[in-house]
Amino acid sequence: MVHLPSADDVRIPDDPTGSNCGSDRDVALLKDLAAQILGERDHMVGFPVNLDFDYRPLADFLQVHGNNVGGPGTDSEYHLHSKVFERAVVSFFARLAGDDDAFGYVTSGGTEGNLYGCYLGRERFPEAVLYASETTHYSMPKIARLLGMDYVAVETGPDRAMDLAALRRHHSSRKGRPAVVVATIGTTTGGAEDDLAGIRGALADAGTDQVHLHSDAAFGGLIAALAPEPRPWAFESGADSVAISGHKMLGAPFPCGIALARPEHVDAIRREGIAVGSDDDTITGSRDAFTPLLLWYELRRLGRTGLQRRVAHCLATAEYAEQRLREEGLHPQRAPGSNTVLFETPAADICARWNLLTVGDQAHLIAMPHVTGEHIDRLCADLRT
Repeated sequence: MVHLPSADDVRIPDDPTGSNCGSDRDVALLKDLAAQILGERDHMVGFPVNLDFDYRPLADFLQVHGNNVGGPGTDSEYHLHSKVFERAVVSFFARLAGDDDAFGYVTSGGTEGNLYGCYLGRERFPEAVLYASETTHYSMPKIARLLGMDYVAVETGPDRAMDLAALRRHHSSRKGRPAVVVATIGTTTGGAEDDLAGIRGALADAGTDQVHLHSDAAFGGLIAALAPEPRPWAFESGADSVAISGHKMLGAPFPCGIALARPEHVDAIRREGIAVGSDDDTITGSRDAFTPLLLWYELRRLGRTGLQRRVAHCLATAEYAEQRLREEGLHPQRAPGSNTVLFETPAADICARWNLLTVGDQAHLIAMPHVTGEHIDRLCADLRT
């Protein structure tokens, strides 16, 4: 486990003159923390984050303030930006999501992507009710409060996905109001995937066709798109907007993501030329120029075929983990096509050592690209002893 320095060790003085600040001791503190964090990589099997990357060739960009202020589609009066690379990243994910013309930009992570999708929906339908499943991302109630929307958490079925009959029942009692619905593609509590087409059908049955359907595909989108048997997840399945994480299947040293939306929905919120000469059509305005370079670099290295191989590796590792945990008598469960394996929660020291997220009486093992069969074997050896 990572042992953080004490508060006294890292306190920042008002006047560093004559102190050890900036000294070899400070550098040693940072190197010690880095060594501990890097050492944790060998036991990180419980969170949906990929640690298989190396961006050291991009270190020169840490010497300059890069800012992709405004939207990616228009250059700005601030010249130190990477928007041409951002547009290339967006174009790749737009094609993958089934709409070559989709608008998109690089975000700070899944929460911002979800906020953006719900914001577009709220602007389309100001009186809409916001729906998401009980197993949705934890940010959804907060997003509803930020946007001033009525929020309904919809019950889930035996498959842990949104119960469409429950959605129909909830909206029937709110007849006449539009709906913004977040469909989760890969829940954090088991990898379940909501049915996009079924959601639209349920709302039609409840009497509304004023629907903005947002796909929270932060975790499972690339798996659904690139698995040996692809599954519905994005525009081709009825989504109006999509959120994808960059630090999960691709990998990054910090949270990041991509928000995508149908262009006509973004046209309604765009303010032209006001963000240092660029259009204002994102959430954050000023955005870092470094993240698009990371994502572009990794996508150029992997391409679609490399990502497909990565997804196949994750699914094969999850299948192996399911088999080995069953042999250990821990009753594993795995949703079809998911890289998340649920099993009986082991002792607390095992959970801490292996970074296992636990919910109730189940632990989560998530087979990300850096996780191998050797990790599974060592985990099972620890479970036995």
